[in-house]
Amino acid sequence: MPVERSVEAAFAAGLLDPSVSVPVQVKGQTPRRYAVYRNNVTVGLVRALEANFPAIRRLLGEAYFAGLARQFVQDYPPRSPLLFHYGANFPAHLAAQDDLAAYPYLADVARLEQLWRQAYHAADAPTLAPEELAGLDEAAMADLRLTPHPAFALLASPYAVHAIFTANRAAGAAVADPARPEWVMLTRPRFDVIVKPIPKGAHGFFSALASGVTLAEAAEQGFACDDSFDLAAAIRLMVEAGAFQSLSLRATP
Repeated sequence: MPVERSVEAAFAAGLLDPSVSVPVQVKGQTPRRYAVYRNNVTVGLVRALEANFPAIRRLLGEAYFAGLARQFVQDYPPRSPLLFHYGANFPAHLAAQDDLAAYPYLADVARLEQLWRQAYHAADAPTLAPEELAGLDEAAMADLRLTPHPAFALLASPYAVHAIFTANRAAGAAVADPARPEWVMLTRPRFDVIVKPIPKGAHGFFSALASGVTLAEAAEQGFACDDSFDLAAAIRLMVEAGAFQSLSLRATP
């Protein structure tokens, strides 16, 4: 078994690194086949990145994206056979590229694409119904704790990440002011992922709620982020968007 594992390790080591010699166990006419297989593995992973980050591919152009993706594949081989997970380090990889310094929003757009993919593949779960809140008095509302839906996610960015993401997931127009901060919420209450820009105060409120504090404590965080925070509108938004799946009341000491 150790010998078999060493052979497998040697075979795998050269698949993503052309500088590695063909394994000695590959004999006869098979080195050429190994080279073909090596190329197919790289191409397959590049295609997975193209599928996972379509907005980034459109922003960078097909040729540049392919070259960047090939380098990423060599530096970050997949750790899961599920290729829709592939690319967790891609946003950081983009941020580290000196020749992309003029486009600082790329990493956050990639993070939003990654969150979209995670929301799409998240587990199904029921969402909080309006009638679950309707009968609660003010004190009970203040003590509420909410459990986030598995597909729920938030992203805060100093760039117009939602506008750039939306424009480049389709053939949209260029965003006039990319250096505009945006706060984004993702949910998937049923079949389709919802990506929605939200106010700064709502982002602070939802982030606090998702951390497990009470609604009253989360509201304080919302107002701390933005003194024009609208609590009623935020509660209505979270119910309509299916951001949370269940509620509980704080236990009485």
